[in-house]
Amino acid sequence: MPKKGHIPERTCVICRKKAPKYTLHRFCIKAGYIIWDRDFRTGGRGAYLCSSCIEELKKRKAFSRLLKALRAEGVKNREAFLEEIERGVKSGFFRGDS
Repeated sequence: MPKKGHIPERTCVICRKKAPKYTLHRFCIKAGYIIWDRDFRTGGRGAYLCSSCIEELKKRKAFSRLLKALRAEGVKNREAFLEEIERGVKSGFFRGDS
């Protein structure tokens, strides 16, 4: 029997579509590095992306939207983060519901 109650919704920072929180991927800043918050528990400002928009992060405008949502200026792992995302997209890791 499904749980009754409130299902939190969040908005993807790229396509602006609303979806249940746990179907999106959360990213946040920790010690100047962008990290993927797998368990939705890391403190601080977070930004949510849907699976289809993760593939768009290589585009300059999409990545700058993520940085703007996180209010991150001096990110230390920009290139490493994009490479990690690209590996995840190629392996199919970010497809579908999370």
